[in-house]
Amino acid sequence: MTRRHLTLLFVVVLAVAWPLLPEFTATVFSYIGLYALVAAGLVMLTGVGGMTSFGQAAFVAIGAYATAWVCTSPTAAAALSALPPPLWPWVGLALGLALTFVLAWALGGITVKLSGHYLPLCTIAWGLGLYYLFGNLQALGGQTGITGLPALGIFGVSLASPRVLGPVIWTVLLLALWALHNLLDSREGRAIRALKSGRLMAESMGVDTARQRARVFVLAALLAALSGWLYAHMQRFVNPTPFGL
Repeated sequence: MTRRHLTLLFVVVLAVAWPLLPEFTATVFSYIGLYALVAAGLVMLTGVGGMTSFGQAAFVAIGAYATAWVCTSPTAAAALSALPPPLWPWVGLALGLALTFVLAWALGGITVKLSGHYLPLCTIAWGLGLYYLFGNLQALGGQTGITGLPALGIFGVSLASPRVLGPVIWTVLLLALWALHNLLDSREGRAIRALKSGRLMAESMGVDTARQRARVFVLAALLAALSGWLYAHMQRFVNPTPFGL
């Protein structure tokens, strides 16, 4: 039995068993899916790209706080008055991904040039910096956080319960894993794989290692932000505590 068959078997078993799971177990599985989405980005970043980062939680926070601000801020409500409120979380997703892309590209352009122990130390520094920033911005609720986030809705169906939102989380996770698998089988993926074994060898074959490292860094950050968006709407509440080092 191949790995693909095992994956399909797991998906089928999970889909069949999901309606029978207790509410607590369904919630735990939903959290596993959220954490696995962040871990998939870390696998690309560290396991494949050979870069160590301790700042991924900060990108999860950006995705969570972006949608929390869009859905609860009077300023955002005034700007989005032309849109129905059920669409506001999706605007929050777009904002979170956009902010994450810009910040990750800027930080990655500096961070990925480092090597040795300087790389993880730099990620620790800006990860802690963003954590304390979220905790001290009163516009984002400070250490108290933001409450009252609405539940996600798709085609009029409310995803308020983890039992209903959980399959969406796992669908997003499986699609992300499928996309990453296809990426690693492509020409770009082979260039990314070459980063860990030796940058000098990859550069001798024409690979722009600095650009590829920045791309992997941004990709891992976007997966983390997507997980943060889903996390915020499952919790219906965000505060800085879960996004520390």
